[in-house]
Amino acid sequence: MSEEEVKYYKADIAGLYPIKVPQPEGEQTAYLLLLETAEWKDKALPIIIGENEGLAIQSALMGVKYERPMTHDLIVSILDALGVEVEKVSIDALLNNSVYTATIYLKRTVNGKVEEINVDSRPSDGIAIAVRTGSPIYVAAHLEKHARRLEELGI
Repeated sequence: MSEEEVKYYKADIAGLYPIKVPQPEGEQTAYLLLLETAEWKDKALPIIIGENEGLAIQSALMGVKYERPMTHDLIVSILDALGVEVEKVSIDALLNNSVYTATIYLKRTVNGKVEEINVDSRPSDGIAIAVRTGSPIYVAAHLEKHARRLEELGI
């Protein structure tokens, strides 16, 4: 399926929850990120992300400002300094039933000409940047088969 054929829905963060994930070396804290779309009605796409990434998204959602810039704040500052705008972030695919892919769509104008730059990203990083810049998040329509009702997730 080519990129032009993939349909996307605007998504919102429906929730961000700390969870415990069993690992061979013991339990590890992660976050369950839920993305919802109007088209999916009462279902949300669950994405498990790392603890640091979850905290980065949570702090941005809560408007927390740190004395020194955190990684995603630094990235946004660099983009701003270079005159680059975050147009949108998309969640594109699920690979091997375990890893989601995402794209950060950037735009800048140089000498009156608009340049578009697409950057491969983890969903957590793309979303952390989108929340900081107020950029929209989109989810590929075909990912609906992985969306779940909140009750199914125990929420």
